[in-house]
Amino acid sequence: MKKLLVVVALFFVPFVVAAVSYADNQYQKLAEAYAVRAQNAFDSGEYDLAVEYTIKAEENAELSRQYVEMMLLRSEADTQIRVARNRLVWARSLKADEHFPEMYNESMALVEQAQVAFSSEKYVEAKQLALQSMDALAGLQELDDERKRLAQEEEAERLRLQEEERLRLEEEERQRRLAEEEAERLRLEQEALAAAKNKGTYPEYYIIHDWKKTKDCFWNIAAKPFVYNDPFKWEILYNANKGVLDNVSNPDVIQPEIKIRIPSIDGEVREGIYDPQKEYSVFGKK
Repeated sequence: MKKLLVVVALFFVPFVVAAVSYADNQYQKLAEAYAVRAQNAFDSGEYDLAVEYTIKAEENAELSRQYVEMMLLRSEADTQIRVARNRLVWARSLKADEHFPEMYNESMALVEQAQVAFSSEKYVEAKQLALQSMDALAGLQELDDERKRLAQEEEAERLRLQEEERLRLEEEERQRRLAEEEAERLRLEQEALAAAKNKGTYPEYYIIHDWKKTKDCFWNIAAKPFVYNDPFKWEILYNANKGVLDNVSNPDVIQPEIKIRIPSIDGEVREGIYDPQKEYSVFGKK
């Protein structure tokens, strides 16, 4: 019976050792050393000692297995934390810390918790927290794409409104200029009409009356407001009407009832015979 136990133990140890990935550790080396001793004791017929060595080989093989398992968990946790941190770097490249701060901060907090757990050799917990950190960023790309799409739409709308405002202001400016031009045109027309009216309210002819009643002479007629409003312009009347005077050599004498012409001297319009019932503009008055 002792032989059977030793044989089973000797075959079991190499199998367990071969199943691990981290074979080069102190527990594995001890397990192999005790297995050799157990084999030697068995070959020497020292079965009790062989069993003792076999038990020690199994104990160290178990410790080696636990060590390897721990190292595998440590490696997985470390790898997952690194991946989670890289994910955060990617998230920052999308400016998630600005656009999606709650999502980003939650992921960052989980990574920090994973690092604390890792430092405490809680590798399973560390790995789970790192995975949760990545889960917290799930859908970030879609959210960022949607954010960019909305931002593009908002920018397009802003540019559209800006263009509408520009066109509106241009139209207002055009209408303002048109209104100013129309106002200026009307002003000029009114001035022209007023000027024409002023120029058209002067008589072209004047009937000489009896001196005793009207004191008509070239001097007094030139002084009349509707004529030249200036007696010193009497010679203009005299020179223009020599042909109707009885005594050309004496301009002071004008026979009554003759019609003298009043020449235009400033572009003013003169027409008709002076009518005392009409109202005329004052010559030279603006």
